[in-house]
Amino acid sequence: MPPHWSVSDLRQRVPGHSLVDELLRQWDLGTIRLDGDRVVIDDEAVSWYRGVLGERRVASVLQSLDDRWTVLHSVPVGKGTTDIDHVVIGQSGVFTINTKYSPGKEVWVAGRGMYVGGHKQPYVHNSLREAKRAAELLSDTTGLTVPVTALIVFVDPAKLTHKAAAGAGDFEPDVRVIRDTEILATIRTRPIFNPEQTARIVDAAVQATTWQASPAPSTKGSHITGEFAALESALGTHLAGPLTRGPQPSARPAAGTKSRPVRGPRPTRRGRAKKSRLEKLVWDLAFPIAGFAIAWAVVQSFIAK
Repeated sequence: MPPHWSVSDLRQRVPGHSLVDELLRQWDLGTIRLDGDRVVIDDEAVSWYRGVLGERRVASVLQSLDDRWTVLHSVPVGKGTTDIDHVVIGQSGVFTINTKYSPGKEVWVAGRGMYVGGHKQPYVHNSLREAKRAAELLSDTTGLTVPVTALIVFVDPAKLTHKAAAGAGDFEPDVRVIRDTEILATIRTRPIFNPEQTARIVDAAVQATTWQASPAPSTKGSHITGEFAALESALGTHLAGPLTRGPQPSARPAAGTKSRPVRGPRPTRRGRAKKSRLEKLVWDLAFPIAGFAIAWAVVQSFIAK
């Protein structure tokens, strides 16, 4: 089982933390597995994998901020079934970031209406609700009035069209729909908090109990990082590239039923195996690749004679 700890400081969580936890669960369900010498990732797990890549991209942009800023990743909220991809706190305000992985897709937004790749999406509504909840929690904890700006950040969209400002209504939190390349310019604006107020908000925001009445144990950040690195080695790191995936089912299972895909080799969940689940996946792939390389070298030696 993955190591867990009781989170007290949310700065220990890493980009895509909750999504990688879900990928590990998908591995246990068999939607990520070995099929011979290839990795198969079913549709159930592809969106989670791409989501991690997107959150890591945004996190890499946020690394450019200096120590006057505090950045939290994958902040669990409420009962822990949802999280905020990133929370950024500085003198220019508090920002909740909802990251969307969207290479090559066209985005259209007007008010609360949004279409991504021609499909209607509830991202504006969800992000407004997320920012409003963050503002209430931080205000209640600090005793300050803490406005929160919602950012919906698209990673590498083909086109981003604003027909009207996102959101609507004088009483709604501010919401911006931007590209990942526009994050820093969007948040580096005039100060609205002094240093003491900013520190007070940070002290509240890093505490798990600010966001959840009963914080659940969290997988260690180092474990999350190692597990995803192993999966990334197997599937590739190019954000716009295709993923290796298995045959697609002819029909989706009916609601309320569980699909049980055939699993390839996988390590046991007990402590007998020293390698992690995803690290073992990469290790298992190494043998057929190495065998092919040796055979090829032998053939070439005979040709050279």
